[in-house]
Parts: sequence; C-alpha cells; structure tokens
Amino acid sequence: MLPMHAWFCSVIVSLAGLCLAADAVQAQASREGNRLADAASPYLQQHADNPVDWYPWGGAAFDKAREEGKFIFLSVGYSTCHWCHVMNRESFSDPQVAALLNEVAVSVKVDREERPDVDALYMTALRQMTGRGGWPMNLLLTPDLEPFFAAVYLPPEQLAATLKEARSRWREDRPAIERRAARIMARVEQAHALPGEAAAQLPGKDLIARAVAGLEQDFDPFDGGFGPPPRFPLPSNLQLLLAHVEDSGDAGAREMLHATLDAMARGGIFDQVGGGFHRYAVDPQWRVPHFEKMLYDNAQLLQVYARAWALTGEAAYRRVAEAIVEWVRREMTGPDGLFYAAQDAEVAGEEGASHVWSREQLRAVLDEAEYALAIQVWGVQGPPELDHGHVLHWPRGYTATAEALGLTPTRLQARLAPIRDKLLAARLQRPQPHTDDKVITAWNGLMIEALADAGVVLGRRDYLDQAARAADALLRRLRDADGRLLHVARGGQARLPAYLDDYAAAILGLLALDRARDEARWRRAAGELGDAMITALWDPAGGFHYADAAVGHLVVQPRSRRDAALPAPNSLAARALVGLARQVDDRFGGYAAATLRAFTPVLEQAPTAMPHMLWALAEYRAAGLDEGAAPPAEEFTPPDTADRLRVVARSEAEDPRRLILTLQLDSGWHVNASPASLEFLIPTRVSARAGGRELALRADYPAGRPLAAGFERPIRVYDDGTRIPLRFEQAVPPELELSVHAQACSDAGQCLAPARIPVVIETAADAAH
Repeated sequence: MLPMHAWFCSVIVSLAGLCLAADAVQAQASREGNRLADAASPYLQQHADNPVDWYPWGGAAFDKAREEGKFIFLSVGYSTCHWCHVMNRESFSDPQVAALLNEVAVSVKVDREERPDVDALYMTALRQMTGRGGWPMNLLLTPDLEPFFAAVYLPPEQLAATLKEARSRWREDRPAIERRAARIMARVEQAHALPGEAAAQLPGKDLIARAVAGLEQDFDPFDGGFGPPPRFPLPSNLQLLLAHVEDSGDAGAREMLHATLDAMARGGIFDQVGGGFHRYAVDPQWRVPHFEKMLYDNAQLLQVYARAWALTGEAAYRRVAEAIVEWVRREMTGPDGLFYAAQDAEVAGEEGASHVWSREQLRAVLDEAEYALAIQVWGVQGPPELDHGHVLHWPRGYTATAEALGLTPTRLQARLAPIRDKLLAARLQRPQPHTDDKVITAWNGLMIEALADAGVVLGRRDYLDQAARAADALLRRLRDADGRLLHVARGGQARLPAYLDDYAAAILGLLALDRARDEARWRRAAGELGDAMITALWDPAGGFHYADAAVGHLVVQPRSRRDAALPAPNSLAARALVGLARQVDDRFGGYAAATLRAFTPVLEQAPTAMPHMLWALAEYRAAGLDEGAAPPAEEFTPPDTADRLRVVARSEAEDPRRLILTLQLDSGWHVNASPASLEFLIPTRVSARAGGRELALRADYPAGRPLAAGFERPIRVYDDGTRIPLRFEQAVPPELELSVHAQACSDAGQCLAPARIPVVIETAADAAH
C-alpha cells in the first residue's frame, strides 16, 4: 500500500491532463432512481436514474456523513458538459461502481450553474491540488466539507480504485486525512480573502497601458488570441482593448483587437451556418471548436462585435453580431422572452454531430454552383477536421477569398446568404443538441445589456424591444414575493437568493436600456437593485461578498481575483456601480471607488488579471467621478418604503368585523395600487395574523389614481390618505396583527426597496383623542 502522500499525488497527477477535455450531455438510465428525480436542475435530473444514491447539496447529506462517519464524494458539473456525461454513462451508471460509492461515501451532486459559490470554492481546491481545472469536478470531503482529494474525469476502474484506497486510508488514519484537509481548506480560504489592504487611492493612470502591454506578451500575432490553446475568446480582454483604443487610438491594441476578432469570426469556433460562438477552440487557428454554446459567451461577444463595428465600420463585425442575435432568437429564447443557459456539444454521444458536414451531405442540400462555392469558401476541399465531418470555416480572409473567386466581399456575402439558409434548414432537421432551458439572472443581464447596446450602435430597434421584453420578464419572474432578486428559474419556478454577479449584470442591463430609451422605469429598477446589492453583499473592508448566507451551507465566501470566461463578480459590480453613479445617483460612486481601491493591489501586481475591472476604472474616470469618493462613514442602510409610508387602521363601532385602513405617505410619494398595473410592479397587499396564524380577510382595494410614470401606459397608484376597507369573517380579535406589503416610489421616479409595514390599530376611543 502506498504512503498517503504518494497515493494523493499518484492519482492526481495521472488525471491532470484530462482536466480540459471537451464538454456535452445525455442522461443515462438505470433502474431505481434516487433523490434527484424531483430536482429542478437539468444536470441533476440527468443523474436521477443512476444507481448511485445521490443527495443534492444540503444538510441531509452532511448530517448523514457525520452520523455514519463517512467521507463525502462531491461531483460538480453542468448539463451541457461533455465529459460530465461521459462519466455519467461510464462510471455513475455502472452498478458495481455505484454499489461501492453507496457503501463507502455519501454522494452529493451539484449543478455548478445553480450553486456557483460551491463550484468556485472547490475549483480553487482542485487547482491547488492538481494545477489544473475543469469538469466534471470530483472531490472527497470530510464531513466538515474540507477537501482531501480532487480530480476531473474518472473512468470506472480509476474511480473504483480511488474509492477503495480512500476507504482504507479513512479507516486507518482518519485524523491525518482531516489534518491534511484542514490545511487545504485554509489555503482555499486564503485564496478567496481580500487581496491585502485596500489602496489609499485609485490605480495610476498608466495601469491600463501596462495591462495592454501585458496582453501583448501573451498575444499570438499569427492567429490572434492570447495564450496557448485551447483558445478561449476571453471577452474581458477584448472589452479592455476596445476601451483603450477608443480612448487612446493605440495602434498596437487596435491590431491585437482586429486580429483576434477576424480570426474568431472566420474560424470554426463561430457557427458559420447558424450563428453564435462555441465555447472554445482546441487548436491555435480557432478551426475546431468544442461545440458547446454558452449564453454568457455570446452575450459578451455580441457586445464586443457591435462595439468593434461602431469603432471600425468593418462589415464582418456587424454580420457576426447580427448572426449571434438571430441564433439567440431562434434557439435560446423562452416564451416569456428570457434566455436559456446553454446548448450541448454532443448529440447521441458524438461531439459536433449536428454541426459538421461531409461533402455528400453538402451535395444533397445545394445545387452544383452553390456546392462549388461552399467548398471553396469554407475549407471543405481538404481532409475533414473530425472523423465524422468538416467544420465549416474560412481558411483565408474575406477579401482574399472574394478576390480569388472574382467577386467583391459584398457580392460574395450576398451569394452565401441563401446557401447558409439552405444548410441551416437542413441542419435543423437533424437530431439537435440538448438545450439547458434554465434561466440564470446574471447571464440574462449580460444579454440584455448586449442587446440594448447593439440596438443603439447598429440602429436595430428590434434589439431594443427584445432587451426590454427580457428585462420586464426578469423583473417579474426572478424576484420573490418581497421583491428580492433570485438567481435561477426553470419551469416558471424561481429560486435561490441572487449572487453578486446576478445583481451586477441585471443592473448593467437595466442601465443600458435607460441609456437607449431614457425611460424612468429602468433607472428606478436599477437603483433598487443597486441598493439591494449593497444591503445584501457589501463588505465594509472593500468590495463585495459573493453570496447571501441565505443560499444555505455556504462554506467560504468566494472572491475571485481574476476575470476568466466570465468577469469576476466584483469586476461586474464595479462597472455596475459606475453606471449607477452616472445615471441614477452619485452616492453609488463611493462604493465603486472603494471596490476599485480594494482590488488595486491585484491590479498593480498583475495588470492583466482583471481587465474587466480596468474597464470599470476607465469608465469611472471617463464619467468624471470623484476619485476620493467613499461609502458613508457609518454603515449605510438604504432607505426603504418604511421611511415614507405609515399605516393606521380604525375600527368601526357599528360593525366589529370591519376596519378602515388609511395610508399615510410623504408628499410626492405613492405606492402601487392592487392589483398592480404591470406584472413586475409590486402591489400593495394587506395581511392579518392572530394567535400565530393567518386570518382570512377581504380587502376592498380602491382603483387608485392614474400616473404617467414612463411606462407604455399610465399606472394606478395610491396616495396619502388612501383608505382601504377591511372585513373579517368574525369580530376583530384583540390580538390582531396587521401588516401592509408595499413599495413606495416618488412621483419623479425614485423607488425604494419594498417593505412590510406594521399597521397601528386604533380603536374608536383612540380616534376621539
């Protein structure tokens, strides 16, 4: 038997090379089902028929591990992850492996997109223990949720061997494992702590130029992009380059931007037939993608290509942006206007099966002239990139290709348009990849912002309409009964408190709509979310916590110090606060400045680590905001409805079952009528309790007065002095407790956080005095 240190190292090193393998989906059947059958997550549902006795993340699993003295097997993935589904088919559907898991461990399955806090924490552990990251992410934890083993994809024989060795070590020397796990968790906690003491001032004005110089060191001058393959788009790098070129005209930054955008647009990473970008390319030339498509990638790249078109006038950038939107509309938009999360890479276990083409398949769809053009333009003349077909891409630039064919680039694109239409129609007849139809607030916020910005620069009113429809639906469907923002929804059910990036991205989307349409409702909603974000997640030491403790079983507050495929949550928050200070109320600028100062040590030490944060810094200075601004010295509590609304109720002597409730509002303020005029508005509602239980009542809500508040039609509101008659089934009990849930807004458009207001109940004698 190997010594414990050698066991850890031998297993982990042997797996490290698999961490970045491709991704996709398929639920595999088994006989009995488990606790995941009723899960809302598509990923958990894909494992509901495993013979593994899976638990969702939560107290039941952790209590079982403690009571039975077992370690926890934690497996984290997502529903469009290819190697997650390979492991599902090969390992978790294997009866012998499942029996071993059920015997030695408590098995917990997590959808990383539903619990990004859990994913971020244990991804840090995986990277520290193996030097790489990826999914499926599999860890062994103590019952205190501290990790002592981590790996990615594990075939059945390797998983079984790992579990047997862990069982032996756990039995023989559990204290040593727990000490090791505690040391690992301490390093994880340190990685998510604040990056040292906050700076006294904002970063120097040369920092963005230093970051651009750092990007140049990683830039591939031949094929565009940054760093070695696999090639990810890394939109935050591109956004920073755009901001820098717009501000300075830097020729070197412009060249990096153009080379990368051109190479991506011509490559197989961009779906040349259906639009939208795949998640990454496995080769330096961007030709062979990992075929999964993520909403968040395409939201950011829509914004990038639209901004690049505005900067350069390059027609190809506009075509790419419009093709992204067409794909989103066709395949990623739900009936309520909200956007789905992702599309899988595989069909029936074969990656890219719905996207690649053989020459025979092309001939069957196109006429001879169309076929001849297609194979010359899209690189189909040589051997296929994959065993099962060609990945359509442009081997040469647009102009060079057009000249070789004796055409102008414009004429070439016109001839390709009907060919694309034919190929797309044929492709849609094939079996299609799985679409993860859950709605994630942060990713929807990014798409709303991108659509609104693209609508302005491309002159597309329909994009603005689409963004507004999605924003209306987000404000309506992704909030709880008290108006608090939620993280995820599926099948009409929204749940889990919002994370920092949910707040920040939703704010950015609303602010983009405000800039585009100058409608007070978007500013009002953005300001409300800004106050809610500060109340829920602000860290007085600087910057924001990531998760509300109400998510449950939060082990460590993740705090990313690096922008990746998605910006770090604090980077998004900084940019959202800058927008709020510029468009809603300059008091938000103090929080933006404090966040930027909190991360200045990271930015100064590694300027390329957080390009999205640097974009926020550029926007802060462009807005002319006070560089010395700070949050209020005392702990700031944003005003809520309770500061503007009081409610009294008086009994009627002639009828002991009746009360008259009167709203007392400050001058110039109102609350929404009941029912509310628009679905996303919060209606004024009365509730009653007595003796610890709810009491039935009938409230005769008045119609209210009409108010033109910047919506498509006037809304109905209640003013100071509005009376609401109440009637109970029996005489009003002496222990009656009444409350009113409402949201106060000024007639000028400022809205406060909703609140539940206790009602002061006066008797007839009280009223006489």
